[in-house]
Amino acid sequence: MTTSIPANFPREELIAALTGIQPKLAVRFDAANRTYSSSTPSDELQARFDLCEDLAHQLAQKCVRNRSTKYAHMSEEKILTSFYKKLNTTGWGSKAEMQWVIRRTADLLNWLAPAAL
Repeated sequence: MTTSIPANFPREELIAALTGIQPKLAVRFDAANRTYSSSTPSDELQARFDLCEDLAHQLAQKCVRNRSTKYAHMSEEKILTSFYKKLNTTGWGSKAEMQWVIRRTADLLNWLAPAAL
């Protein structure tokens, strides 16, 4: 599924440790396109976005389902903050991606995103 990736979706920078005294530039080789790039390959970025977008929709559905029962005692901000803390323990994505998921979930629900994000 190829969709337009929003500008606010996090793009991970290439982090590399290169030894030697000469200046160096870290890049990745995309064998499919036979190109070099210092950013995340577009197919990998698309896959990360699709995963995060799906996760945001799942969380939004869970919030709607449980808003009047399981989460009735919690504010919208506390619900989203709780999800954010849990997401960071899963290893499903980077911290920046999980922040984006929570902001996207808030957007889908028409809620305010937690200020801490």
